[in-house]
Amino acid sequence: MKKLFFTLVCMMLTMSVTSQAKPDGDKKDKKEKFEKRGDMHKKFSPEKYYKHMEEYISKSAELTDNEKTKFFPLFKEMLEAQRKIVDQEREVMRSFKEAKTEAEFEKIIDKTTSLQVENKKIEQTYYKKFAKVLTWEKICKVRMAQTRFNMRALRSFSPRDARHGGGRNFKHRGFRPDFKDKKDQKNENAEQKQS
Repeated sequence: MKKLFFTLVCMMLTMSVTSQAKPDGDKKDKKEKFEKRGDMHKKFSPEKYYKHMEEYISKSAELTDNEKTKFFPLFKEMLEAQRKIVDQEREVMRSFKEAKTEAEFEKIIDKTTSLQVENKKIEQTYYKKFAKVLTWEKICKVRMAQTRFNMRALRSFSPRDARHGGGRNFKHRGFRPDFKDKKDQKNENAEQKQS
């Protein structure tokens, strides 16, 4: 009698486990979880990135509406000019794999450093143009905000454990423009205390 009872219990357990397992259900569950995450895993959009950077910079540098309308077209021009230089530098660095002699390696280094200098000259030229629209103080604030935004964006693209040597629990977070760094949190806390 005990053997029969034990056998029946075992059969019922195996039947319940096998009935719960769905071969296609796992894929559907994963797809649903992926879709629930929303924008986080959508393709990168340069327009969206620029829009978020513009919002962040204008808030951090405390730009007025008039300043925004005059400044951001110039800023976008500068970024486009710099992007062309960075693309050229990337092409030169790709030739690194084919280089075999010391002269070829020296040529690669010379070309990349001259492109980097050219990039900084573009930046310097545009800062003088910015000075016709903004004060130098605001230009400094813009530069600091741009650096903070780019660092924050890089952090949000990296895996969670990348700053701690990686790890098994790799989860790509995607770009999160609402992510606040410590400085942003301090500024918000100070604003709340004032009001």
